Amino acid sequence: MDSRITGSASQLRDTGSELAQVPIVPAGTVLVELAQVFAKHETQHVLVQETSGGLLGIVSAGDLQNAMRTTSDSGMTAWHHRTVESLISVTLELEENAGRKRPEKDRKQEDCKQVVEQDCVSIRDGADLLALMTNEDVLLSWNRLEPALARAATDALTSLPNRTHFERRFQEEWQRATRLGLTLGLLIIDIDHFKQVNDTFGHLRGDMVLAAVAQCCQKQLRSYDLVARFAGDEFVAVTCGCSVEDIDLPIRRLQDSIRSLNLQFNGEHVPTTLSIGASVVCSGLDELKAEDLLESADQCLYLAKRNGRNRAYRVELFGDGTSGSPTRVDAVPLNVE
Repeated sequence: MDSRITGSASQLRDTGSELAQVPIVPAGTVLVELAQVFAKHETQHVLVQETSGGLLGIVSAGDLQNAMRTTSDSGMTAWHHRTVESLISVTLELEENAGRKRPEKDRKQEDCKQVVEQDCVSIRDGADLLALMTNEDVLLSWNRLEPALARAATDALTSLPNRTHFERRFQEEWQRATRLGLTLGLLIIDIDHFKQVNDTFGHLRGDMVLAAVAQCCQKQLRSYDLVARFAGDEFVAVTCGCSVEDIDLPIRRLQDSIRSLNLQFNGEHVPTTLSIGASVVCSGLDELKAEDLLESADQCLYLAKRNGRNRAYRVELFGDGTSGSPTRVDAVPLNVE
């Protein structure tokens, strides 16, 4: 929501380094309680919130210290009556209130300081304040912004990275492998006949199958491999430093793990198998694009489906854009820990 901010621009900028820890306190908080907030959160600033939920302004630890010197009395009663609202040094006012005459106490606080008006926008995630933006500064609360960014990059059902996050990381892994001369492999993993699972057992049970397969993918690939939900019933995995033959091992481990799932709903077994397409590029990455690896793996996936599903094929991609003959990865039983 657009607002007007009245106060010292330098004061507002100074809060930028501290906003990661800034708490929000009600306007009616008394000074003794405010002192406890500063001590508990070890912060230099707090945001003041009015009863309706809007932001009134910013109070610094220096504002409180000044109040301690000017309002102390023998009985310390001022600490129990004076509120945090009276200490606001940078005020946030709604657009419709921007032209309202400021209270005498606010004008006194400004003394000889020049009043600067700036456009101000507060960015929230529910009740959490993520950032304040002015025409000069962006003040970010990383403690509150980081979880919001993590949620935006994560598939809610499987807790794996989503496609948007995968596409960014895939490009990063491609650039890193090109720079260091490493091999790079890509697996596309598809749940066979998943529509029939939804039609037979319902979408809730289908979601449970997706979550179970996602867990198997995470467990059977290396901890530093990138595993993500790509779309619908498809998953992807990027493996770095694997030769063409090396990629057979995680494929076999994954197939064996899926066979051991033994998913049952209402006493009825839910057959769960995977079709997998894999592609590995060992040299010439600087002459290719990341999309080339994705396309060649997708062609192997199509071959697995066309030949009866519940199987995997892999291929080596060369720097000139050609590829070797697709090779089936036999589903040799393994002892999966």
